[in-house]
Amino acid sequence: MYGKILLPVDDLESAGLAIANAKEIAGSNGTEVILFHVVSPENPLVMHDEHIGGVQAAADVYEAAQHDEARNVSEQSETMQAAAEEIAATGVKASSQVVVGNPSAEVIKAVGDQNVDLVIISTHARRGVSRAFLGSVADEVMKELEIPVMVVRRS
Repeated sequence: MYGKILLPVDDLESAGLAIANAKEIAGSNGTEVILFHVVSPENPLVMHDEHIGGVQAAADVYEAAQHDEARNVSEQSETMQAAAEEIAATGVKASSQVVVGNPSAEVIKAVGDQNVDLVIISTHARRGVSRAFLGSVADEVMKELEIPVMVVRRS
């Protein structure tokens, strides 16, 4: 039914229900589950080199931010790969990908780049003022995509 399921994960511990749903839907019919993690740059100057123009950032601060980001990407890559291997051990085809950027934009981009058929995404289930101010990656993804998006509460 689905060829690829994208599973955006920011925290494996709270994504248990989303992972369980992805494994159940994928079953053993060859559907690939892609664990997808987005590292948000801690320092906006690190997002793109061209944004630094006009900003007099100290070289050591810039280098430290790049080093921290690289370490975070490496750690998350190892974590996501281990989780993908655990899923694969159950007979479901699984892979992982870690990117740097804006979470909702990167999820939307990955759907197109990887020809994804279904997105299963966890939500904090915020309500009221906190949702209005903090926004929701799940909301943004649902508004932009034309493929099915399954939203599950964090476990």
